[in-house]
Amino acid sequence: MLSALAVRPATGARDVAEKEIKAIAGLAACHDTEAFGRLYRLYFSQVFTFISFRISNREDAEDLANTVFEKALAAISRYEPKPAQFSTWLYTIAKNCIIDHYRKRKIPIDADVKPENAAGVDPSADPERKVLLDERKRTLREALRELTPDQREVVECRFFFELSIQETAAAMLRTEGAVKALQFRALENLHRFLTEELLVSPSV
Repeated sequence: MLSALAVRPATGARDVAEKEIKAIAGLAACHDTEAFGRLYRLYFSQVFTFISFRISNREDAEDLANTVFEKALAAISRYEPKPAQFSTWLYTIAKNCIIDHYRKRKIPIDADVKPENAAGVDPSADPERKVLLDERKRTLREALRELTPDQREVVECRFFFELSIQETAAAMLRTEGAVKALQFRALENLHRFLTEELLVSPSV
């Protein structure tokens, strides 16, 4: 069903004003399928990017991304623009879908993530480029594991799901100042880990 909503060229949500997003979401909440289709096209890329870093198999990641929108469609009539912005609301659904994915399989989060099967890497890509991307992804995953849960969530919100500071604060139930502090410490720790990794493996 949702695949039919993606027939038009995609435009990123960041290219659309927040006021317009709210208007589109408001129409979707009134069962306007065309409006929801536009939300699907606007947000699918960032939802998939977020999920693909947690789910090892590309097809599974795509299926789960579609599940996020199926759940969003089922709940859209209850969506209220305030206090949650649409992107924050959608992030919460995506996060819960990932948790459910692991819970159903009775495995720890990230346990099935393997660099050689990373969802974000196109299997038809040039072999050398694929190896490099796999290695970079593996290194970044290892670096993220060095962060505290809150620091990791800030990085995921800000750089994988592309939420603003304000949206991240709403998603995490934190102040904007707390989010900025967590992001600063997270990036500082990532920089330290990645620098040490490069010193150990200069060929990467």
